[in-house]
Amino acid sequence: MHLRARIIDDVNSIADLQLLHQLFDYVQVIKRTAAQVAPNREAVLSFAGTLDDAEAQAQRQTLTQEFGRIEGEW
Repeated sequence: MHLRARIIDDVNSIADLQLLHQLFDYVQVIKRTAAQVAPNREAVLSFAGTLDDAEAQAQRQTLTQEFGRIEGEW
């Protein structure tokens, strides 16, 4: 059985109207959240080539120095 069919089957087995309302509200939240998530590939690629090699190396060094070590006990 496909996932969609299993979900429909599960929803059809719920008799409690309050639970169905909660499920409906949850599905609406999921739909809104999914609609807000848009691919940002083009936005990210718009920054390609904006740093020269020296600036990129300086950024890389800063990131390594600041975030390249683990502090405390793991």
